[in-house]
Amino acid sequence: MTAQTYTGRFAPSPTGPLHFGSLLAACASYLDARANGGRWLLRIEDIDPPRAVPGADEDIVSTLDAFGFEWDDDVIYQSHSHEAHHAALDRLTDKGLLYRCDCSRRTLADEPVGELGTLYPGTCRTRKVGEDSAVRLTVDGSVSFDDELQGLQTMDLDEESGDFIVRRR
Repeated sequence: MTAQTYTGRFAPSPTGPLHFGSLLAACASYLDARANGGRWLLRIEDIDPPRAVPGADEDIVSTLDAFGFEWDDDVIYQSHSHEAHHAALDRLTDKGLLYRCDCSRRTLADEPVGELGTLYPGTCRTRKVGEDSAVRLTVDGSVSFDDELQGLQTMDLDEESGDFIVRRR
């Protein structure tokens, strides 16, 4: 078994200039990666074209550079990763963990709301839905992780989110 290498990353959306809160998040991520002897990556989340501001990605990169951040690989653009995303979706589909869903926000408006938003009731789990639809991940039970500051965190996915979208329509 090989040792796992720590990898930190900062993934801003190119919706405008880097603001102080994002700079603070980048700093925390960068310092955590360096403190753990790990790598630090910069990934531009450019997958929401209507919200993207032309040139904002270059501005973000130059701002981080001006503050002395050093990333350990080429800048990754999320929009260039479609092949890898489709391969991951195929693996999850092969395991029977994904299904298509054509529910609209209006359809779900009367559903209960949890901390993460509307609690999806599984309406499309057993329905035959067309290819031009969203894809949801079937959730069951809870997930836990150990946060360095807050300790053990546990989320009951059934009660807090329900099946969630992993690919939009």
